[in-house]
Amino acid sequence: MNRLVAATRVVRAASVARVARPVAALQPRRAYSGAEELSDADFDAKWKAFFADPSHDARTVRRGLNDVFAYDVIPDPAILEEALRALRRVDDFASSVRVFEGIKDKSPDEVTYIHVV
Repeated sequence: MNRLVAATRVVRAASVARVARPVAALQPRRAYSGAEELSDADFDAKWKAFFADPSHDARTVRRGLNDVFAYDVIPDPAILEEALRALRRVDDFASSVRVFEGIKDKSPDEVTYIHVV
């Protein structure tokens, strides 16, 4: 009987010791990139310069559009103007239509859509 009680105490002590570990040791660490966030003006200037570059082909322009629409913002009309000019330059009508569809999907209401377009 004493062996059973002793074994039970050992098991309980082990489970208490297991629970008593610090919580911080159990949580994974996140390794965020050290990139700094851009201000609104810097963000707009970056993407206007990207789309204004005449050396980009259709694939690069589409990749840039995908990156712009991945942010949780509605792009500034100046960015969209440069993007549409770039799409015109590479002769990609289908992507230009998708720009308007993307703005319509991101806009919370009709007034915002009309303002941006």
